[in-house]
Amino acid sequence: MIKNKLFLVLSIFFIITTVTYAFELLLTPSYSYTLDSTGTTDIQKSLDYTGGRISFLIPTEDSEEISYGPYLGFFYNYNLLESLESVEDVGISLGLNMKYTTNIIGNLDFLVTAFGGVHTEDYFKTFKTEILINGGISYNNLSLSVGYETRYYEEESLTVNYLPISLGVSFKF
Repeated sequence: MIKNKLFLVLSIFFIITTVTYAFELLLTPSYSYTLDSTGTTDIQKSLDYTGGRISFLIPTEDSEEISYGPYLGFFYNYNLLESLESVEDVGISLGLNMKYTTNIIGNLDFLVTAFGGVHTEDYFKTFKTEILINGGISYNNLSLSVGYETRYYEEESLTVNYLPISLGVSFKF
C-alpha cells in the first residue's frame, strides 16, 4: 500500500514536470527546536526533531517573486518516540509550499517560505496537521531561514511549537 502511494506521488511529480516549462526544486534540511508543548500528556523533555523537505515549485504567471507547489518531507523524532508509545520515530509530511523572494542588493534576496500540510508517523494511517513559516536570506541558490512551526498530535491531545532553523538549496530548471 505504501508502494502504491509512493508511486502515485512520483507519477504526479513526473506529470507536472513534463507539463511545466520552468520550475524550481527546493531542498530544505532543518533542525526544529522545541519552544513549548501543551496538552493532556505529561512530557517534560525536549521534542526536537531533524528533517528535511523537498519542494517542487512553479512560479506564478504574474510575478517571478512568488512560487508555489507541493512538498514531501522526512523527519526523525528522536525524543518523541520515547515519550509517546503510539508515535513512530520516523515520519513523512506532505503539503503545499509557498515561497516569496525579493531582491535586497545584488544576488542577496529576502526570503519567506510557508509550509502547510499534514505529517504522519504511522505510515499514513492517521494524519496530523503542521504549519511552518520561515523568513531569512538567500544568496544565489543557497538560503538560511528561521521560523515558527506548530505541529498537532490529535490522538495524544498534544500541540508542539518549534523554532526551525533551515538551510536550503534550490535548483531552477
